[in-house]
Amino acid sequence: MRLITCLLTALVIPLCAEAEPLPSGGIDLVPTQEKLTANGGKNGHAVKTPVTGQEFTEAMRISVATATPDRPWSAYLAIPFTTGSVKKGDRLLVRYMARSVSGGTGLAITKIQKLHPSNVQLGMTEAAKFGEEWEPVNQPLIASNDAPEGTGEVTMFFGNQIQTVEIGGLRVLNYGPDFDLAKLPRQKVTYEGREPDAPWRKAAFTRIGNLRMADYAARIVGADGKPLANQPVTVELHRHDFGFGTCVTRGMLTREGPDGDRYRDIVRRTCSRVVFENDLKPDSFPHDEKGRAELNNSFAWLQANGITVRGHYLIQEALDGWTRDRLGDPAKLRQTYMDSIRERIGFIGDRVTEWDVINHPIAWGGAEMLGQKGPPLDTLGMEVFREARRLTKLPLIINEDQIFRPGPQQDKTFDLLAKLKRDGVRVDGLGNQAHFNSSFLPSPEELLRITNRFAAVVPKQVVTEFDIVTLGDEQLAADYLRDCLIACFSHHAYDGFLIWGFWEGRHWIPEAALWRKDWSVKPIGLAWEEWTTKRFHTRKTATTDSQGRISWRGFKGTYRVSAGEKTTSSFHPGNSASPAQVRMP
Repeated sequence: MRLITCLLTALVIPLCAEAEPLPSGGIDLVPTQEKLTANGGKNGHAVKTPVTGQEFTEAMRISVATATPDRPWSAYLAIPFTTGSVKKGDRLLVRYMARSVSGGTGLAITKIQKLHPSNVQLGMTEAAKFGEEWEPVNQPLIASNDAPEGTGEVTMFFGNQIQTVEIGGLRVLNYGPDFDLAKLPRQKVTYEGREPDAPWRKAAFTRIGNLRMADYAARIVGADGKPLANQPVTVELHRHDFGFGTCVTRGMLTREGPDGDRYRDIVRRTCSRVVFENDLKPDSFPHDEKGRAELNNSFAWLQANGITVRGHYLIQEALDGWTRDRLGDPAKLRQTYMDSIRERIGFIGDRVTEWDVINHPIAWGGAEMLGQKGPPLDTLGMEVFREARRLTKLPLIINEDQIFRPGPQQDKTFDLLAKLKRDGVRVDGLGNQAHFNSSFLPSPEELLRITNRFAAVVPKQVVTEFDIVTLGDEQLAADYLRDCLIACFSHHAYDGFLIWGFWEGRHWIPEAALWRKDWSVKPIGLAWEEWTTKRFHTRKTATTDSQGRISWRGFKGTYRVSAGEKTTSSFHPGNSASPAQVRMP
């Protein structure tokens, strides 16, 4: 199996398309490019150049002499919006013509943001690739913040690679909040290994059969204790040992009415493990009677349905608002954290299977970190880790994002885990947040290669927060979830794969949801259901022998047996040498 080792081959692969007419109704935020200036950035040089044979007569030529893949903004163009405002939720379209004049493939990333110095992001497009002939680039996005008139700009980044490119005919159109994003023209984006006959997939299914399935046996007896001999029965997987699941909230698990019912139904049908999105964090853990009751009732419902729970999280190294507001008294903050983890571990007990002890120990570029704040906060993360080890025997996990993306976050996380292992600090696993968007979709083979790398320093891995934003390309999202599920389920290091929410009405990135707000299912939701409840599922009918025994091969987990209208409680099956004895009601 060919491994993908280069950043550029792990990037999405755009498929060139002919120019499409623009839908009517868009407000042009850049009706004139008179203010277009020759910005180059630290590593780029930009000049205006005449153009013939196109609808525009001038283009910007950008030359990049030094590649900085981790800082693509080192070479850029910035064009201010001259008309119109942007509201959060507006559907925007970035459109321009591009060509590479240095040979090979050109590369550009476009960001919509507020003007300097705030540079607050309004939206980011996927990486666009283009050839040596002029071709259109169409990139829709959803505004994530407001920008009143005169405060926004479009910025294009070119620093990923050494190149000389030309950009012309740039437009940014605002179609408002209600326009169907799928109706906007776009570059076709895919990823390596998506094709149905990709070799990696066949090899993964073989590993899944060997790793995730077992030969099982049970002896079925009636209510009187006598063997249920020579009777047709159906045996069906109830809950996977593997943790397929999602983040949940105590509010939704206890909500009354149709939304709560549908929410619980999806969790019940598709999940063997969940994680509370915020309810166990230090700033969100409930202290009021109502909140504690909701949390207890949520745990009780999950346990009654055979669904296990991850604990997320004890401390975050990257500063959130709750921590930043308390930095004025470091000693008090340290004590508050230590008191909090003792309270939460004591209250939760063994109702979780493991704890994310440290969330974001490395974090994104430029993030403020507790470890940079000096005593007594510089060692607080490891103090929490040691205290958690003293308070509980549950596995303790380090949880980080961008593990699948080559660069400093991946490398520094690996270095941290390797150092802790050398120092004799037992870390029981790595939580890989796995947030994706169409600007970066590494191949399944690349996911497996990186998983192999981390398997050398931690005994297990968990995908903890998967989501994907594809800006209206719903089939791309569905296919990528499917292939990530297959790849991770096939690797021995993983014991779980959790998505970070599923309903648009309760999702941190609504467009990444699997079910829309009206509960209509998207293709990605259909993929989730298909693979968690059908493809990775066992249901077989057999006839017991004279001793009431049956045998089957199925996915590892708990099972139920049905005979007529009667169904057993869930049980862990045995094997042919020692079949589990199961009593029908």
